[in-house]
Amino acid sequence: MKNKIIENILIEERERLLGRLKVIEHRLKSLPSGWIREIKKEDKTYKYLYKSKREGKKVKSIFVGKVDENIEKQINERRRLIAEKKRLKERIEELNKLLRISNGRN
Repeated sequence: MKNKIIENILIEERERLLGRLKVIEHRLKSLPSGWIREIKKEDKTYKYLYKSKREGKKVKSIFVGKVDENIEKQINERRRLIAEKKRLKERIEELNKLLRISNGRN
C-alpha cells in the first residue's frame, strides 16, 4: 500500500516536471538564439549579437547586429531556461529510474 502511494507521488511529480519542460521548450522557440560578444573600444563597451552556422566540419560565427537592452534580456532568459531544461531532464530521468525500481524492473 505504501509503495503504491509513493509510486503515485513520483508519477505526479514526473508529470509536473514534464509539463514545465513543455512550457520551457515552447518559450525557447520564441526567444532569439545566439550569444552576446562585448567589445571594448577606448572607454566604451559595445555589445553585438552573433549566431553559429555550421558549414561542413567548420562552425562559423555570424554577426547579427548590435544588442539593445531587450535582446540582451531575451538572450539571458534563454540561457537561464536552457540550464533549467537540463536540470529538469536530469530530475525526470531520476524519477524514471525510481519508478522502474519500484515496479521491480532494473
